[in-house]
Amino acid sequence: MSDTAISFDRVCKRYRRRRGKLAATFRSEITRTLRGLTRNDWDSPSDFWALRDVSFGIRAGETVGLIGANGAGKSTTLKILSRVTTPTSGHFSAQGRIGALIEVGAGFHPELSGHDNIYLNGAILGMRRAEVDAKLDKIIAFAELQDFLEMPLKRYSSGMEVRLGFSVAAHVEPDILLVDEVLAVGDVAFQAKCLNKLAELKEQAKTVVLVSHNMASIVQHCDRVLWMDHGRLRAWGEPEAIVESYLATVRHSESVGTAVRLAHDVPLRLLGLVVKGNGRPAGDVLEYGHPAIFEVRYEWIGPKEDVVIQVNFHDGRGQALGGLTSRFGGFPLDGAEGLGTARLVLSPVIFTRGAYSVSVAVLDERLQRHLAYWPGAATFTVDGPSVASREVSGHVVYPHFWEKGD
Repeated sequence: MSDTAISFDRVCKRYRRRRGKLAATFRSEITRTLRGLTRNDWDSPSDFWALRDVSFGIRAGETVGLIGANGAGKSTTLKILSRVTTPTSGHFSAQGRIGALIEVGAGFHPELSGHDNIYLNGAILGMRRAEVDAKLDKIIAFAELQDFLEMPLKRYSSGMEVRLGFSVAAHVEPDILLVDEVLAVGDVAFQAKCLNKLAELKEQAKTVVLVSHNMASIVQHCDRVLWMDHGRLRAWGEPEAIVESYLATVRHSESVGTAVRLAHDVPLRLLGLVVKGNGRPAGDVLEYGHPAIFEVRYEWIGPKEDVVIQVNFHDGRGQALGGLTSRFGGFPLDGAEGLGTARLVLSPVIFTRGAYSVSVAVLDERLQRHLAYWPGAATFTVDGPSVASREVSGHVVYPHFWEKGD
């Protein structure tokens, strides 16, 4: 018997961008497909290819990470494996029972209680009622929703749905478990619990396919990593090497936004943001452990007011990492000059290796109203400790040292 658990052979998935309503019935969808085969419109301009000639194999017992930007084809790959959708061309196989958590609420009915949805979702995943009966207490305990089981699912938060869905999927005792980024919806403690469950399945030689933007989790839990890029397989190999290559490409060298006035009475116009490393122009690369300067250039266009400049940092996906105001640093904005520069100095840079962006805002004196906002005023990358090392996680390495206690 082959030790290959999952196989993709030149798999393609095409979606139609159609105007008007989608096909209302299965019969009309089949009719549309057959009509398309006779028109030789295999590569119509209206087509969107989610996957293009993707081929790979996953051995039984491997934990494999799928990484890539949004829209790269990761979720489509999981949907094909879980048979939610079918390939347009090519072939795939998945050996054994599959447990899948690929979308919040998938396999649930909003009008049914959490208790009834355990049985419904279990049946969809191939469990018999007697099997659900035997595992019911464990499923409930893992989800930590004992007090909400008789409540209709429509009243659950997205985090509660994730708890229930993952618990059922994990207790199917699957040969293959498919997990999408949906785990990010849960709270931190439950995420850790889920990751421990993944580690347990790995110890049991189960096959796990994990889609995540958390590179630390990918490196920690995966044996190999598959990197998707615009529907194609870009790279496939050892976690550290693939994650390093992926992070190196998540960078931009020019601004990605424009300043927007949010009020009519803005006395300050944002002109630009210049990033410098070690006191000199650094392009878009900064060094961990060394100073960096962010120069906000502005012009007074109205009467002097007590306004504040705020600089915010974001990761490569646009998630906020925090920010600082000119007032917090004791920097007064001088309205007597027409042109001015506010210089924010990070000493030192403590970001981990990767891509980041900077947004700039002008706030009123109470720090309650945004007068102007400039998303993506600048972007930069950091050359420093990588999450692929497994020694650090997240986006910053906090200034620290270890010592032996008394």
